[in-house]
Amino acid sequence: MEVREISLGATTLLATDYINGVFPTEKGFSYSLKAEDVFWRRLSDIKNRAYLRRELVEYLRSYHKRFQAGSKTMENIEKLLDRESVVVVGGQQAGLLTGPLYTIYKIITIITLAKEQERQLGVPVVPIFWIAGEDHDIAEVNHVYVVEGGKMKKVVYPHAPQEKRMVADVPLDRQIGYEWVTSVVKTYGETETTNKLLDFLFRCLEESQTFVDFFASIVLRLFASEGLVVLNAADAGLRTLESGFFTVLIERHREITAAVLQKQEELRRLGYKQMLDIHAHSANLFYYDGRERWLLEYDPQKEMFRSKKGNIMLAKEELMQLAKTKPACLSNNVVTRPLMQEFLLPTLAFVAGPGEIAYWAELKEAFSVFGLQMPPVVPRVQMTIVERSIQTDLADIGIDIMDVLEGRIEAVKQQWLAKKARYPLEDLFAKAKEEIEKIHRPLREIGMEIDRGLAGVLTKNAAFVQAQIDFLQQTLQKALIRKYEAELQKFLRVEMSLRPDGAPQERIWNIFYYINKYGFDFVEKLLQLNGHWNGMHKIVYI
Repeated sequence: MEVREISLGATTLLATDYINGVFPTEKGFSYSLKAEDVFWRRLSDIKNRAYLRRELVEYLRSYHKRFQAGSKTMENIEKLLDRESVVVVGGQQAGLLTGPLYTIYKIITIITLAKEQERQLGVPVVPIFWIAGEDHDIAEVNHVYVVEGGKMKKVVYPHAPQEKRMVADVPLDRQIGYEWVTSVVKTYGETETTNKLLDFLFRCLEESQTFVDFFASIVLRLFASEGLVVLNAADAGLRTLESGFFTVLIERHREITAAVLQKQEELRRLGYKQMLDIHAHSANLFYYDGRERWLLEYDPQKEMFRSKKGNIMLAKEELMQLAKTKPACLSNNVVTRPLMQEFLLPTLAFVAGPGEIAYWAELKEAFSVFGLQMPPVVPRVQMTIVERSIQTDLADIGIDIMDVLEGRIEAVKQQWLAKKARYPLEDLFAKAKEEIEKIHRPLREIGMEIDRGLAGVLTKNAAFVQAQIDFLQQTLQKALIRKYEAELQKFLRVEMSLRPDGAPQERIWNIFYYINKYGFDFVEKLLQLNGHWNGMHKIVYI
């Protein structure tokens, strides 16, 4: 693998500025990544904080035994008993087959940063992936994209939605799962790895009851040699550990909301778009009845916590009692999840995607409500994988990969076609239409003098003549496309591989396409790349 590093804008202005080092760090974050001692400072800041280490380890042991996690993972879990140990953490939804590539890139960043800092700091650093099993939007995780008939196609797992259940509670039918996985892998084409890949995925399915189980099983196996630890945010066992902090979140919900709103206003004045949908009465917690997840608001007049529809009404005392006795009935939203993470884990660093970077900046003062510093926010690695055949196509059609990555491929293709054609068709036909209109107008005027009742016929005839010119232009355009079909197919392959449907590759393609083609050591090779979190976009040639 060869790597070329480039500067490429992120999906949000704030994230772009943060990654490029021009965002005023103190306005949204507690630590500057430009400081050489950033992780030493963070280690010092959390050194004397108390965590539920023994309880967390007991829970993680039990959870990971369900998946027959490897010895390295179990060793890393035990490391958390060491009072000096810290974690590097990041998270994502439990996408089928791990979802888009960026989930894998986030895990890779977590692992490599944890290894690096363990060497430099001389303390145990455990890589943890926070599975967002609390999310209830099944449509975000129930599919992968494949290529069929020369086009990208979304292949959805055939699941009938059942209310707004948390993804962690959505059952996975094994027989349907086998058939769905087989249909996806079939689109990748048969290689020496295909049977091994199917066996790997089927074994993961066999130990899975839900979408989250399937995700956890896959990543624990894929990264077994790296000792990755996973944390299912929706697991009832974890809720027991979170119980005490839920009561604090309930008690101080108005302070948290006010802190976020204040920071949003400050960032707006700096020219940054608001990311979090929050208002003055947001309680930033969900109530979960086992079937649906209801976002709670606070009604100051009735002094009640309620759902937007009003079908859930809870007094503060009732909500506090739930937190103490039935914490599985509560779950965090996008504001309180980072705070709960900070309560549970001795976090050395949080690995974030561009969207997360932007909305975490709005949370800085929410951490301050509890006297906490937001952990260093480290951008996950961003990559574009360029296969050898695509590299050849790029060379053959003579375009720069930056034109593709920055969304200019259609314009470049039209310029290329215009040069190849050597005929300025648009100009020629525009001129022809003008000339014909000049000729036809006097004829229409004469016709109107002869009989004004012919107006409709004359107008229709003019439109017909112009339509024939349009038809001729389209015919010649199609002929040109046929003439250069082989080259235009290369444009199509390049676009589909590097920027499918106008989106970054990492948001569409799935890791198992590459594993099927290049073997299971493909992930290991990605792990060995240098400079994972330096903010530069990696173009990886394979």
